[in-house]
Amino acid sequence: MKFPNRRVKSGVAAVAALTLAGGLVACSDSSSAADDGKLVIANYQFLEPGRGDQLWDGLLEYENHNTEATLEQSASPYLQYVDKLNTELGAGGGPDVFVVQEAQFATLAEAGVLASLNDAVTDSGLNDLNEGLNVDGEQLGVIWEQVTYALIGNKNLMEEAGVTELPTDVDGLIAASQQIQENTEADGFAVRHLMSEFDSWWMDYNVFPYGYNGSWSNGSELTLDTAENIAGLEAYRDIYDAGVMPIGDDASTFRTKFKENQLGFMIENNGATLSFTSGGQITGSDIVSGPLPFDHPGQHQRIVFAVNKNSDNVDLAKDFINWFVSEEGQTAIRPGLGASTLATDVPLTDEFEGEHPWAPVFLDQAATSRSNLIEGFETDTKAVMQIVMRAVERVITQGQDPAEALGEAQAEAESSIR
Repeated sequence: MKFPNRRVKSGVAAVAALTLAGGLVACSDSSSAADDGKLVIANYQFLEPGRGDQLWDGLLEYENHNTEATLEQSASPYLQYVDKLNTELGAGGGPDVFVVQEAQFATLAEAGVLASLNDAVTDSGLNDLNEGLNVDGEQLGVIWEQVTYALIGNKNLMEEAGVTELPTDVDGLIAASQQIQENTEADGFAVRHLMSEFDSWWMDYNVFPYGYNGSWSNGSELTLDTAENIAGLEAYRDIYDAGVMPIGDDASTFRTKFKENQLGFMIENNGATLSFTSGGQITGSDIVSGPLPFDHPGQHQRIVFAVNKNSDNVDLAKDFINWFVSEEGQTAIRPGLGASTLATDVPLTDEFEGEHPWAPVFLDQAATSRSNLIEGFETDTKAVMQIVMRAVERVITQGQDPAEALGEAQAEAESSIR
């Protein structure tokens, strides 16, 4: 990753300003600070029922590897996690080690608050997916998990409705969803569609333009209103207008419906898919999966593990990262991360694959999936996507023509993103 030479703004400016405000705290020499043996690890996923405990138990294996160390977790709901972490890091504080989405990683990397991990990952067997986390020769993070997307179906509802296989295109998805609704009491299909869930909506939405070989830039200029992006929006609108979606349901609501046999199909990521098998009415064998119903690969959410440059325990944090990317560490964390691609190519266990036959489809798509960050506009991605998603919202709620909406988005983005 190489950041373009453009004006720093939005989240970068906020973090940078807070870093300066932190004064001596933010600028302290962490290498001379006392190492008290305690590492604070931050991750919003620790709050996920079932999986959060499994993830934490996996990380606690480090205490067996390094008996001088003690891990302490820090967790907050995702909607508060991002702002809380930015504020803490900008003030020179915050956790020692933390996870961030790729877009936030780009912001923090440019703000200069991430420690270099070069010496912690030497000869570690990192896979090629970690190369995107190397900024100007400095490895500023490693993959915690790369989450990919697939089409999933509720096998119980498919059998009840007489749907024999997963659809492979948008028309087939609409038809199969209608068949679910006509023959069961369930909804047919669901995907995010609410601006109140913007941070997750734009990442989920990208499967549609990417599925039609669209892209938001050519590396140096924004390309929001291309024919491919318009085609992706038209497909999204067609599904929305087909009457198969529970309009108004947020993700928490329609995900609950899926695992309670009240929803037929979803375009979903592997992390959420795994969660459906915990505490619901379905098991891994009740879920079927297949490639996205488009001609081109989808996108991924890359979640990054990074070290706070201003931690009092940078050396210990780097030792922890060194363990995390080792075979021992990756094996320990693999059960909690399910079908995600990890920092190394540690495989699924036979036991997990047997219990979750839907899982391999997600791993198969990891190599060809694309980043949610806009090439050449990495630290502006969120601002650009706010403009795009307002255009998408106008199309589905006001009936605006997709080409017109994305044309307006292109003009707005060009005037506001420098």
